Amino acid sequence: MEDAEKEARLALADPSTRAVACAVLGTIRFQQKRLPESVHFLEQALRLEPHLLGAHLSLAEAYSLQGKSDLALKLYRRVLELDPSNPTARLALARYEAEKGNYRQSLTAKPTSGVLTRAPDGIYLLASDYLKVGDRPAAASLAKDWMALSAVSLEWSIKFGLLLAKAGVVTEAIDILEHAKQGGGSYELAFNLAGVYLLKNDLPRALENYDIALNQNPHSVPALKQAASIAERQGELERSLSYWMRAKKIQPDDPEVLLGFGRVCLRMDLLEDAEPALTKAANVRPTDPVYQYTLASAKVGKKQFEGARSILEKLVEKKPQDPQLEYALGSVFYLEGLLAQAQTHLEKSVRLQPQQLASYYYLALIARDQGNEADAIEKLEQLLQQYPEHAPSCEALGELLMSAHKYPEAEKNLEKAVRLNPKSVKSNYQLGLLLSRMGKKDEADKQLELAKSLRVEDEKTSRLQLRLLDPDQ
Repeated sequence: MEDAEKEARLALADPSTRAVACAVLGTIRFQQKRLPESVHFLEQALRLEPHLLGAHLSLAEAYSLQGKSDLALKLYRRVLELDPSNPTARLALARYEAEKGNYRQSLTAKPTSGVLTRAPDGIYLLASDYLKVGDRPAAASLAKDWMALSAVSLEWSIKFGLLLAKAGVVTEAIDILEHAKQGGGSYELAFNLAGVYLLKNDLPRALENYDIALNQNPHSVPALKQAASIAERQGELERSLSYWMRAKKIQPDDPEVLLGFGRVCLRMDLLEDAEPALTKAANVRPTDPVYQYTLASAKVGKKQFEGARSILEKLVEKKPQDPQLEYALGSVFYLEGLLAQAQTHLEKSVRLQPQQLASYYYLALIARDQGNEADAIEKLEQLLQQYPEHAPSCEALGELLMSAHKYPEAEKNLEKAVRLNPKSVKSNYQLGLLLSRMGKKDEADKQLELAKSLRVEDEKTSRLQLRLLDPDQ
């Protein structure tokens, strides 16, 4: 740089080389980030020789950095007068049109696609404009051009992959990011690739990449949250809980972490761990219905029905047309033995959302508990026509049919209930009792002995059955 400046200063003394010398000095000052001096020399160069393309482009870039976009655009247009195919000037004008929202004009202003597809910024700008005008196939086709480039930075690949993914061009976005992994990974690459797989609903690959991201940055709470949620969705509750526990150690007061941790504990019947976490989360987010509902679920699991009902009544007051909340409140009233109140809320739930299961089931139980056995049988039979694999309904119907001395029908339903839920004490016991009444003593004894052996394990199951549904199910 010093040698170049010495030669340029010598050239200033010669009128025939003064313009080029000013251009060189202006370029040196630009590289040194001394913009005012750079502009001074470049302006002087163009006054001496108005046809210097390099000076026009350098001065335009300096003006852009100074925020003088109008002066920069004027220079780029002047370059195109001198050299209509100049890619730098065309790309600059295309960017300007894109920034103003004139995407079709931006496409028109660009140099030929062959020039643009040789550099990351050119492909990115071209894809951006195609997406803005709704031409997703044209944007998707640029993925091959991108992967043909050499030595593209991870930052550029992530940026381009996310551009495509956010526009719904998910497959090509995955191709871009997977290709970038071949040159060496990073936390940002793995985290964003996981997010794109999540957009595609490819949960195993998403979780795999969140694990890769966590290997790069074990303390990333966003990655731990996403990994925990995916593991939970896949039914891997122990794995999900391990992610939430790691996140909880890092951010013990984060309400989202507390909610996730508490929810998984709840699903695993770890009620003593679930309730304090959910209580803390609900206190931080007192107006969020999901937090309050999940806390109510924990209270139901611990048979704290009054506390659960208090929470649910407030939620119903705020959202009186929510069938999920009406069901939840009705089921809690039923568990408290308040059948009339339970019936009111459950009937409202099915009016709001006819296609559901749990409210119809509880309404059948209410009819049974009120002594309306024929009505209860009819309700359960109708329910099982739509949901033939619902074990609790088969069990309840079998018990009612046995009471009505309809033994063959009762046997059919109780056998089905046992097949659907082999560890249910009640189903096995009722079937044993029925077989005894039908005179099948040996079969009855075996069934009753099985029910007795299952009794201890069923104590845990009975607690699980008291839990409310998650609000998003």
